[in-house]
Amino acid sequence: MGYQVMIKQYKGSIPVKTECWELDGTRTEQSINMETIPCFLRCTRKKEAGSEHFMVRAMLTKTLKEPVSVALEYTQEKWSGKEYVFLPAAVYDGNRMTSIRIPYPPYHAEKTEAGWEPFITDIPHLDKDGKESRIQFCSGDMSTPAMGYYSGEKKEGLLILAKHMVHGRYTGFTVSQKQGQMGFSVSCPAVREKTKYFFGKLPDGSGFFPVCDAVSDDEGIRLQVGEEIELEVSFYRIPAQDLTGYFAAFHDLRESLETGDAYASIPFSKAYTAIKEKYIERNFSEEGYFCVGTESDAPPACWQAGWVGGGINSYPFLMEDDGRAYEQALSTIRFIIEKLQYENGWYVPMYAKGIKYGDDSMEPDSRILLVRKDADLLYFLLKQAMYLREHGRHWKKLEEGIALAADAMVRFYKKNGQLGQFIHMKEERIVQGDTASAAIAPAALALAYEYLGRQEYLDAAEALGELYWDQYLKRGIMNGGPGEICQAPDSESAFAFLETCVQLYETTGKAQWLKAAKEAFELAVTWVISYDFSFPEGSTAKKLGIHTMGTVFANAQNKHSAPGICTLSGNSMLKLYRFTGDKKYLRWLGRISHAVSQFVSLTERPIKSLEGPDLPSGYINERVQTSDWEGKETVGEFLYASNWPEVTMLLTYVEVPGIYVDLDRREVFCFDHVTAELVQKDSGEMMLKVTNDTIYDAVVTLMADHSRSGNAIGHGYYETMQKIQISSGKEITIGF
Repeated sequence: MGYQVMIKQYKGSIPVKTECWELDGTRTEQSINMETIPCFLRCTRKKEAGSEHFMVRAMLTKTLKEPVSVALEYTQEKWSGKEYVFLPAAVYDGNRMTSIRIPYPPYHAEKTEAGWEPFITDIPHLDKDGKESRIQFCSGDMSTPAMGYYSGEKKEGLLILAKHMVHGRYTGFTVSQKQGQMGFSVSCPAVREKTKYFFGKLPDGSGFFPVCDAVSDDEGIRLQVGEEIELEVSFYRIPAQDLTGYFAAFHDLRESLETGDAYASIPFSKAYTAIKEKYIERNFSEEGYFCVGTESDAPPACWQAGWVGGGINSYPFLMEDDGRAYEQALSTIRFIIEKLQYENGWYVPMYAKGIKYGDDSMEPDSRILLVRKDADLLYFLLKQAMYLREHGRHWKKLEEGIALAADAMVRFYKKNGQLGQFIHMKEERIVQGDTASAAIAPAALALAYEYLGRQEYLDAAEALGELYWDQYLKRGIMNGGPGEICQAPDSESAFAFLETCVQLYETTGKAQWLKAAKEAFELAVTWVISYDFSFPEGSTAKKLGIHTMGTVFANAQNKHSAPGICTLSGNSMLKLYRFTGDKKYLRWLGRISHAVSQFVSLTERPIKSLEGPDLPSGYINERVQTSDWEGKETVGEFLYASNWPEVTMLLTYVEVPGIYVDLDRREVFCFDHVTAELVQKDSGEMMLKVTNDTIYDAVVTLMADHSRSGNAIGHGYYETMQKIQISSGKEITIGF
C-alpha cells in the first residue's frame, strides 16, 4: 500500500520511458530530480481526518522531443476482488459482467442453469474472474472526475477526486486490477495507452460496434523548460455501513474541487412552446398519433411504447393546451387503445405504417418486448386517465385497456417471479431476465390500484418494489432499462426506481418506501454531472455557453451525457423534499431541470449540428458530448436528430414548478431561468419578487406550497400552479 508519482514519455500513445518516485508517507513536503526523464518533482501532502490531499508539481529541466504525462498512483494491497469499484456514470461494481463483441444495436439473451447471465458489450470493465485488467478514462467520461471502491467486508471505502482539466488538458483516471492488488491513478494529461474505447464504424469495415481496442489517439503534453504542471488529487477514507452510505459520502464530497456556475439561458416556457409547435407540425402521424421522432421512414422514430416518449409525449398537452395539441394528445391515446394493445394486455413495443415490430429485431410482429417500455407506458397512461376522469372525461375503453395491461403484469409476475428485461408477450415467458429494466412497473401498479381499486395491483407493486430494492439497489447496480445496451448499468433504471419508491410512499404511507426512496436517490444522482465541463474552443457547445452541471449520463455504454432524465421530469425529488425537508433533493432537481432548456434549438438561436445543418426549432439532440467515445471531433458537438429530451422538457414544464415557495419552511427555490425572493410589505403581507434576466419573455409556473400539510401532491397539478408572465429583463412583485 502506498503512493508513487510517475512521469512517462510517449511516442503517440505508447510509453517509451517511465520513471517512478515512491513517496515517503511520513513527510508533508518532498522533492526529487528525476534522471531518466529530466524533471523536477515536488509533492505537498496534507493530512486531515479521514483524508489526504496531494499537490504534485512537475517541471522539465531539459527540453524533450517527446511529450510527457505526470500521474499520482495509489496501490491497494490485499485486494480480494469482491470490492465494489466505482467511477460515477461509467463503472458500477467494476462493470464485472461477461463482455461480448456485438454490433449496435446489440441484442443478446442467454439463460444458464444458474439463471440469466448479464452481458455487456465491449465496454470498459474489469475482468469478472479477477484476471489482470484495467480501465482507462478521460475526465469527461464520468459525471464527476472521481473513482474509488467500497469494501462490504471492511465497511469502508476510498474516494479519489481531481479536477477535470489541468494545464488546458483533460485529466486521466485509470484503475488497474492485478492478482491481490488494485491500482488507482490520476494523470495529467489523460493518455489512454495503446487502446481506447470507441463507438462507431470500425476502420476495417466490419461494422458499427462499441469496442475497447480502438487505437488510442491520445498523446502527452509538450512542456517548455521551466514550465510547470500542478496536479491536485484528494483521497478520502469513507466509513460506511453499506453502499448507500458510500454514495452519500460521494454526494457530499464530489464538488469539493469544482462545481458549476449559476446562469440564465432559455425559460422553460420558451423551450416548451418551441417543442410543442414542432410536435404539432412534425411529430403527428397521418394515422393519428404522436411519433417519437421525425423520420417517418424509420420505424423506431414512429412509435415506441414508453421509453423514448411513446404515450408519454401526449400527457403534457392534456394539461397545458386547449387547442390542436390537446386534440392530438386525445387522438394519440385513442390510437393506443384501438391499435397498439394485444388481446392479452401487452402494448405493441414498436409500430410504423400498419406494421407491428418486436424489440429483438426489425422482423414484423416478433412479440419480443423490452418490458420497461410497457411499464413506462402504463404509468403515463394512468396519469392521463386519472387527469381525464377528474375533468369529466371518463374513457371506458382507456380504463379497460389499463386494467388489461395491469392484469398482464401481475399475471406475468406471479408466473415468473419477476418481470425480466426482454419477454415473449404471447407466451408470457422471460427471454432475458434478472435486470431492473422494469423498475417503474411498481409505480404503475400502485397508480393502477389508486385508479381501479384492486388490491392485487398494490400487492404486486410492493412485492416487485422489494425485489428491485433488495436484488439491485442494495447491490449498487440498476440495469437493463435501455433496450440497446444489453444488461449494462444505467441511470434510467435508477431514476425509474426512485419514481417507484416515491409513488409507493405516496400510495401507502409506509416508512419503508421513504427509506428506499432516499437510497434510490443516492445511486441515481451519481449519474448526474456535478460541474461545468470545459468544451474545446470553437466547438458548438463552447460558442453557445453550454453548462453541463445537471445533465445526465444515460448508461455505461453510450458515453455521452444528456439533457435530463430519460424520460421523467424528476419531480420525485420535489416530493422527497416535501416529505423530508432536505434541500439537497431540490438542489439536484434544480440542476437537472434547469439544464434541459438550454439544449433546445430556436429559430433565433439555432444549434448547429455536426453534420452541418442547424437543428430546426424545437429540436433537442440527446448528445451532451464531454467524452470522445465517438471521436475527438465530436466533443462539444450535436448530431442532427430529434430525440427524447424534447419529451423530458415537456414534462419539466408541466411537472417542475418554475418557482417553488415552501410557505411552511419559508424557502424559495427557482428551477426555471428566473430569480425570486420573498419580501415582506409594511403590512406584514409576504410578496414574491421575480426577475427575468434572460433575453426571452417567460410564463413561469409558481407552486406556493404548505409542505408540512402531509398531503401528497400526486400528479396532474399543472393547472393548480399560478402562471406568472414576465417580460425579458423585467422585475415584478406578486402576491400568492
